[in-house]
Amino acid sequence: MAGFGSILLMPSCVTRISSSWKFFTEEEASCVIALCEQIIPKDEHGGGATEAGVIHYIDRQLVAVFDYDQLIYQKGISALQGCCLELHGKRFENLDFDVQYSLCTEMEKGGLIRERWGELDQVRFFRLVISHSMQGFYGAPRHGGNKDYMSYRMMDLDFPLVVGRNHYKHLS
Repeated sequence: MAGFGSILLMPSCVTRISSSWKFFTEEEASCVIALCEQIIPKDEHGGGATEAGVIHYIDRQLVAVFDYDQLIYQKGISALQGCCLELHGKRFENLDFDVQYSLCTEMEKGGLIRERWGELDQVRFFRLVISHSMQGFYGAPRHGGNKDYMSYRMMDLDFPLVVGRNHYKHLS
């Protein structure tokens, strides 16, 4: 009889759609990835936000520590996408890098289409994404970002042997 009960439960396990995200939808994640790349782009010194896994840090923290920021992200992404569609006919992540940059500059000043943002302050949303991007890039990899200690290597820091304690290689 126990075998019969487990067979009845099996269809719910099979029909579940798998997602690599804990909080974001695929569309939301694409937008946030593009935003984070504007904040920490890849350059001659190394990888940017994408290579460091910043999106994974933000996604993980939004279901744990930063759960109170979930609504801000959802409304902010929706408002940003609405502005992009209205102004350029494309979603943020599908726009050229330079166009994304100019939109971020406007958002930072509160200059995007205000009606799209409703009660949400676009400056607050952008600053939140900046803050979380920096945490994900420079923080400890155990939190989901800074993949393979990317920022530590970029700054020429030893990998911390004791959590929260680094030693500089070059003390001049």
